[in-house]
Order: sequence, then structure tokens, then C-alpha cells
Amino acid sequence: MKQLKTQIYSLAFGGEGVGKVEGKICFVKDALPGEEVIFNVIKDTSNYIRGELIEILTASPDRVKPVCRYYGKCGGCVLQHVSHEKELLYKKAQVEELMKRFAGIKDFVCGSVIASSDPYGYRNSVTLHKGPGGYGYYARDGRTVIEIKECSLAVGAINEMLPIDPAGSKEERLTLKSDHNGHIWRSDRTGERFFTDRYADTDMIFSPKAFSQCNRDMSIRAAGVLADWTGRSGDDTVFFDVYCGMGFFSFLLKHGPAVKVGMDSERVSVDCAKTTVKRNGLKNIKFYKCDAEKDFFRFFEKNKAEKNIIFLDPPRKGLGKDLLEGLMLIEGVDRMYYMSCDPATLARDTAVLVGSGAWKLGRSSFFDMFPRTKHIEMLVEFEKNNYRRDPCSEKK
Repeated sequence: MKQLKTQIYSLAFGGEGVGKVEGKICFVKDALPGEEVIFNVIKDTSNYIRGELIEILTASPDRVKPVCRYYGKCGGCVLQHVSHEKELLYKKAQVEELMKRFAGIKDFVCGSVIASSDPYGYRNSVTLHKGPGGYGYYARDGRTVIEIKECSLAVGAINEMLPIDPAGSKEERLTLKSDHNGHIWRSDRTGERFFTDRYADTDMIFSPKAFSQCNRDMSIRAAGVLADWTGRSGDDTVFFDVYCGMGFFSFLLKHGPAVKVGMDSERVSVDCAKTTVKRNGLKNIKFYKCDAEKDFFRFFEKNKAEKNIIFLDPPRKGLGKDLLEGLMLIEGVDRMYYMSCDPATLARDTAVLVGSGAWKLGRSSFFDMFPRTKHIEMLVEFEKNNYRRDPCSEKK
């Protein structure tokens, strides 16, 4: 196998070190900026080289020892070999580079960076896959399943249940969720379809079969920032929660718009949201099971008020073409908020919205929702080009 030597000068989105050999870009797994490395070439194209680290000739002062025994094999974490502080700086730079390159916003600077208090032991939800040796995570090849006996990212209650005996479940994918009391709820157990969990003094209905945020502390803090940005408003404002899931952000937005309308395509998620409304006796909040890409504008026309705020929290693939095109033309909305777990699709969608001339990019914030992994959580604000924010209407 061919070996090459290069000096690493940056870190790409996904965690690979970036260098050059005779003018050609090289991507080297597990290499860090400032390091001189030798690597095996695993792919060589006319545009770039991809390689696996063999030897570090000069180590970065930011390099640290990974804490996980599966690190380097498991596909979950890719940044345990760099200090947490430097990880945040690299991720911030990655967001800025993507927004400048793909959104075309040359002066983009990421706003506040909200760091996790602990880069380990934060995941209160994990999904395991069944392999020949037991349940575990996918390896770096994205196909092989590595049996997991402990996960350095998971909360203690989940680790106490690992490893999972493959003979005890028929499920190919098994989700474990830990509630605020440390009780574990499994997607393969009859009678555990729904459970009550508490976030910021609010009881909500969850399900091990439905998506939910995996980092309790950071999701609460993200909801707090969203509340600050949307500000206080009265009955003349409707908050449209698109891709609402179980209604997490709508329920924590207590002092914002009095009327909230959520939409999601997953039946179990919408059932959770509706049950939360019923059990808490909440008023002026409703949820629809629908395809947001196709049905948003129909429900918007049905529920809109004098003032309207849209909150978008799409899956990693981002917004669909029809929804984007409609948002470029929509009337009666001065502000939109977009929560994204993939800065590449965020940049792509931002290019469309801003490029239309209807919207301009406002505030942005990076949440350290997924420490030690490649993933990045961003919240950005879009304002209509003729909109002027009233500081008196915002929460102080």
C-alpha cells in the first residue's frame, strides 16, 4: 500500500485532517492541524487523496488520549483524540467555512458557542444495532456492528444495562432512553410505548420509538435561546413548529407566542405531543400528523394570525424543494428560526432563502449537543428583508 507524508493545516467537517501532497488535497483520518504525519493511501482521485494515519512525526499539543476502548473502530466518535476546547473551535470554523462557501455569505461569523459542561456521559438516548456478537454500534465502515459493553457518551443508567443479550430481543434496532429519574425505557418492550419525562419543570410524554434530543442539558439550553430570540408576544402571534417531533420546543416556549401549532409526519411523535397537551390541560396548542413538505402551507393558512413565527427543525437532509420555494414567497411571517444538525444542508438551504432576496440571515448560535462526534447543532434566525426587530417585544 502506498504511503505519503504531509503537514496537516486544518480539520474538515467529519473530523479528517487536511493536508496537501504536490498540490493535491489530502484527507487523513485522526490527524490534527499542526501535525506532520505519514498515512496509507486508501483512495486517490484526480481531485483529492484519502488516507489512514500510520505515524505521527510531529504531534499537536491539542492531542489527548481517547477515553473509549472502542475508539478508532466504532463509528460514533471521531474527535476523542483532540481536547474538548479545541474541538469547539474547530467545529465553529467548520460552520463558518460551510456558510461562506455554500451559502455565499462571505462575512459569516458564528455567534455564541454554548459548550457542554461535560463532553462525556451526556447521551440519554442511544440506538443499538444487532450484530453477530450482540448489540452495538456501527463501525467506521458503516456496515459492521461492534458489540458495545459500555459507551463513554451514554449516561450511567444506560451503561448499567449494557451489554444487551441478543437472545433477549428480536429487534434489529434497539433504542434505549433514560428519563429524568434514570429509568431506562426500551423500544422492544411491550407496555413501554410511552413514558413521562421532565425537562425544565415541564412534564412531557416521550416514546422509545420516537426521536428525541439526546443531550438533556444542551436541549434545555437550546430551548432557552430560542425563547429569548422569539421574545414575548400576545394572542396575535402564532408559533408554527415544523418537524415538531414530540413538541419539545413548543412546550418549553412558555413565555413566547400564546398560540402554537406543531406538525410532524411520525404518528407516535404526534401522539406523544397530543397526550402532553391533554395531561397538562394546555390551551391554544395543537398538533397535526402531516407531511410538512407537502402540507405546511395548508395548515399555515388555516391557523395563521396577524403575526406569525416559523420554527424549522428538519432531519439531517434539511428542507425539501417545495417547502423552500414556498418560504421564499410566504406573507405574514417576519421571522423564521432554523435548528439544524447538519451545517452542510443548513448552508444549502440558507443559500436558497437568502439568495431569493426575501430573507436575510440574523443571529446564529452553535450548541455543543454532540461532543466528541462529528455532528454540529446550529440555530439560526432569518428575518424578512423589510423587518425591523422591536427590542421592547423581546424577553430581557
